[in-house]
Parts: sequence; C-alpha cells; structure tokens
Amino acid sequence: MIQPSLSYNLLKFSLQLFGCGIHKLEKGEYQQVQQKAEAECLLQEKILTSDKGLKVIVPGKSVREAVDAIAARYESRDAFEQDLANNNLTLDEMHIALEVDLAVEATLAQVTACVEPPGEKQVAQLYKAADKEKPEQRCLRHILVTINDQFPENSRPSALLRITKIREKALSAGIDFSELAQHYSECPSALQGGTLPPVSRGKIDPGMGKCLFGLEVGEISEVVESPMGFHILLCDKVIKAEELNPDEVKSGIRQQLHGQMKKKELQRWLSAL
Repeated sequence: MIQPSLSYNLLKFSLQLFGCGIHKLEKGEYQQVQQKAEAECLLQEKILTSDKGLKVIVPGKSVREAVDAIAARYESRDAFEQDLANNNLTLDEMHIALEVDLAVEATLAQVTACVEPPGEKQVAQLYKAADKEKPEQRCLRHILVTINDQFPENSRPSALLRITKIREKALSAGIDFSELAQHYSECPSALQGGTLPPVSRGKIDPGMGKCLFGLEVGEISEVVESPMGFHILLCDKVIKAEELNPDEVKSGIRQQLHGQMKKKELQRWLSAL
C-alpha cells in the first residue's frame, strides 16, 4: 500500500490555512498545521486500507500529469524542486503523495457511485417551493472612503467631508465616475473603476441595497454608510427579473439533491471506517 506523506500534508495545510510554505510558519501556526496533517494521514490510511481502497490502482500517467500541473505554476522546474526542498519534500515523495491523493479521490468516487439519483417525486416536491424567477439585479460602481480613527484623514468627520467633495465632483458635467473611483476609492474595485458584480435585493448591505434599488440607470446616489465606511453609488444597468426555465430549475434541484445524498453516504462510510 502507498503510504500517506506527512511532509506533503504539512505543506498542503500550510498553504490552505496560511498561504505559505512550512518554513515560513510561526510556532503556533506550525502546531495547528501539524495537527491537521497528522489527522489527514490517519484518515488517508484508513481509506486506502478499506476494501474499496485496496482495489484502486492509479495510473502512473495520472500521477505525472498531476505533478506537471503543479510544477507549471512555477517559473521553472528548478524553482519547483527548490520549493519542495524548502518544505522537506523530494520529487519522488511528491509523486507518492499525489498518488495517495488520487487513490483517495478514486476510492471516495467508488463509494458515492452507488448512490442513485433522486426520484422525480422528490424533485417535484422541492420544485413547488423553489424560486421560479431570477430576481432583478443591478450593475453598479461605487467609491468608498473608509472610517478609521487611527488616521486623521479617515476619522469619521474627515471621511464624510472627503466623500461629499468626491460626490460633488462626480455630479459635475464631463467628470468620469470610473476615473474618480480609480483615484479616490479605498476599495480594491478601484482598479476596475469601482465596478462591483451584479447584485440582487438582499445580497448587499441593507443601506446600500435600499439606496441602489432606488436609483435610475446613470444616477449617482447620495452618500450612504455601511460597516466599511462611506460610499457613493452609480447604477450602471438594471437587469430585469425573468422567469426561469422549469426544466433548468428541476435539473438544478436534481443535481443539488443528488450531491447531498452522495455527501450523506460518504459521511456514513467514513464514520464506519
């Protein structure tokens, strides 16, 4: 049986939890990662020594492709192997660790393969209560000035004064809202001219939502406050509500329900190991 790799799992959880290699972790962070990595090794071993796990064979080609996919994220193969060395891993150990990952994945896929799709009666019952309309959405841009009393220019009075002056500029003829956002907004969306993803009612801060859904296309809002700070909003576009195709709604319900059934079977199987 291929053995789970503690070094690899340490690296995996270090990246997941802290976004860095093991060698950059502080003592407390390392202990947290080590606990998860050891538990992962134990679980992987139980899965691979199960009746289903012992029957799984991972093609060598699949392992090589998995290694190559990770190596492709680096500037060079040497840089990839150096990073492995920094995290106490050799290339051979990486191959074995990925073989374990693929074997575990294949075993779990076998466990859930026996789960039958939900019946039409179940789907029909959920369909009755499902949303059959895609709600109205608004496309918007915004400019944010944060409130932070540790900095004089971002104290509440100063932030409100700044956003008020920015709004006055935005209302001036010939001034591009996107350029103002790029120059003044303290939100990462400033790089995209203040553009945020389309939102529907209830999916944005309540104060901002009430303001946004009261705007006409092209209209600039009054100053509105959220937990992030002060904003001015520009409504770019209104995407009208539309009825959803019944077959698409049922298909989505079927997939979601089947996924839940598979997850339940997986949990049952893992608990029995």
